[in-house]
Amino acid sequence: MTVKEVFELRKQGRIEEAYEAIRPMYAVHQGKYTTLCMLWTASDVMKKRLEEKRTDEAAKIFEALLRVLPHVDDRDGKAHTAILNGALRLSEEVKAFSMLNFMEHHGNALLTDDDWKAPLPSPTPTGATAGHPLPSTAQRLLTRCFHELQEHPDTDHALQVMPLLQEAARRNGRNKNTLRYMAVVYRIMGEREKAIGIYRQLLTRHHDSYLYAELAELTDEPGPKAALLCRAIQNQRQEKFRTGYRLALARLLADRDKARAAHELQKCIATRKALGYTITRDLLALQQQLASAQPTTDAEQRDFYEKMAAKFPV
Repeated sequence: MTVKEVFELRKQGRIEEAYEAIRPMYAVHQGKYTTLCMLWTASDVMKKRLEEKRTDEAAKIFEALLRVLPHVDDRDGKAHTAILNGALRLSEEVKAFSMLNFMEHHGNALLTDDDWKAPLPSPTPTGATAGHPLPSTAQRLLTRCFHELQEHPDTDHALQVMPLLQEAARRNGRNKNTLRYMAVVYRIMGEREKAIGIYRQLLTRHHDSYLYAELAELTDEPGPKAALLCRAIQNQRQEKFRTGYRLALARLLADRDKARAAHELQKCIATRKALGYTITRDLLALQQQLASAQPTTDAEQRDFYEKMAAKFPV
């Protein structure tokens, strides 16, 4: 069988056959077209393995693709793009895959100027374009690294993400997500004031609930901390995402204003029950602590939020 015939199998969708056919050919000859064929058939099979949930095999194929890539004649950049997209898919679907390790050992060196450019939005049926710009490939890789950092918020992982984060900041220092990731890294590294400064800068332009909540975690004074949690609750439209903010505010107010604390805890528990979540021992203990308090009304609590925001502006 020739390489051309293997490509024809791939074109017909017979990717398993194509993959099995090219492997012995590539083992004895790594010519231009044999190498291209090896890369594309392996990439096809990796995607198929992910769809089949055979994630260990998919990860091993990806490692093989990384060994093949340097030998590919990739003038159009398509193989390069396939590798980065493969890394993104593995990061999303394979728990054992580390995007931080991939970027440290391969990805940072692979990135090009084009990888930092946001793709043009696709036109809608009316001919207009979408209102929200799409993130670049590099920004998507950074986001996956950040998610991993959130799962392992320690100095070693923070140092791993720094080269990519610094490059992102160099290219677009006003990007909201990049600045937030930088603040998180500063917090992990113990540079608290730098992190607080970034959050305050962000909150002059953006009012996402998580920005208020993350700044609240860095704030020690009860009044400003409560005000930030109030703003987080106000700026989150979906009740299911308010539960963490409500619980934090309830704990903060438990010894200061039991009625308002009881309101937040009541809302938190009601939402958790509606979502089918268990009521933890900590929640039950806090509920017992506030059992004698009459929760404030929704209107009273909204008024409290407004007063706190006015008293302690960001």
